[in-house]
Amino acid sequence: MTAAGAAGDRPAGGWCPTGRPTLALVIAGAGYGTRLDLGMPKQYVPLLGIPMLQRTLDVLGNCPAVDALVVVVNEPDVKYCQTTLIEERIPKVLAVVAGGDQRALSVRNGLATLARQGTWDLVGTHDGARPLVTCDEVTRTVGALAADRSLAGAVLGIPTTDTIKMVDEKGVVTATPDRRTVWRAQTPQIFRWDALFDAYTETPEDELGRSTDDACLVENRGGRVAMVKGSPENFKITDRVDLKHAEQILAERRRD
Repeated sequence: MTAAGAAGDRPAGGWCPTGRPTLALVIAGAGYGTRLDLGMPKQYVPLLGIPMLQRTLDVLGNCPAVDALVVVVNEPDVKYCQTTLIEERIPKVLAVVAGGDQRALSVRNGLATLARQGTWDLVGTHDGARPLVTCDEVTRTVGALAADRSLAGAVLGIPTTDTIKMVDEKGVVTATPDRRTVWRAQTPQIFRWDALFDAYTETPEDELGRSTDDACLVENRGGRVAMVKGSPENFKITDRVDLKHAEQILAERRRD
């Protein structure tokens, strides 16, 4: 489980000399992304010549708000990713580990690896297929937790602009929530270390396997979680339309 950068160089718990809380992130990069149908797991699909997962790690590895990263990938890809991270000199990566059958089980593997490395004030998760995240978004999410010590977590997201319908198993509408109260959750989702670690260790595995959102595990245990307004550009790439849109945004950012 090789790191790109010495483990001794990282902070393990406590507050950084700058006075900010320390933060470690688990990057969920397992899965196969079959909707892209490009013959490879989507996290390795190039975006303007650079693999999607590498773009994600470049942003987070160079963000001053982030102290450590653990990358979770499909088991056959672990050695490849370890080699690539060393070659690309992506900073702050402590380990590359194999994921599980579902996203939450992959995150749990990442958290267990972090726990063996040390502890941090904050711990979060980020989708490897959200390469357009910015350091500013991470910093503002951390800031929400620093500003309100009663919060267990903070989640990037955007208010929905669509009317949302709740339906039953037959597709019949059962409710129409006020869209002013409905947000689309993004990542990173950042939490107090104990809040997320305890949620993962104390939630039964069958319940974990059904979960697609880390915040709901903390919420189910009574933790208060705030939404932090993000950007529509921080979307998860799932199909070819998303891929094309991401490349357009990257090209625009390059011109700026």
